[in-house]
Amino acid sequence: MKTVILALAFLVGGSAMAQQAEKRERKTAEERATASAQRMTTRLGLDEVQKAKIHDINLGIAQKNDAIRDNTSLTREQKMAQMKASQDSRNAQYKEVLTSDQYTKYEAWEKERREKMQAKHAEKQGAKSTNPTTPVDGDDL
Repeated sequence: MKTVILALAFLVGGSAMAQQAEKRERKTAEERATASAQRMTTRLGLDEVQKAKIHDINLGIAQKNDAIRDNTSLTREQKMAQMKASQDSRNAQYKEVLTSDQYTKYEAWEKERREKMQAKHAEKQGAKSTNPTTPVDGDDL
């Protein structure tokens, strides 16, 4: 009976992990551009013309970033530098499309998003550093 329960637990756990892996599949550049334009429309109150322009900007940047990610000849640092340049280009293009009030809201939103990501990253790093399997000085007897 215990083996049946144990086997069932592994089966359920394995299928849950498979579902998580499916969720992590990267959306296409078009899907990401559309979703981003929709979020910006909701948050910033874009009109239809702005929404179309933002979508086109996002699509171009998403395609460019995909090419950077897929380029195996670039180092991690080179990829990061090129993606930073893409981000700067996107922001400059946004500035041309958005009103000053909308751009100010966008910058605040981006700052908030960056801070949340940094906090999440720091939390993950903290969890890794408290890994109990890692020997601590003096505890490796």
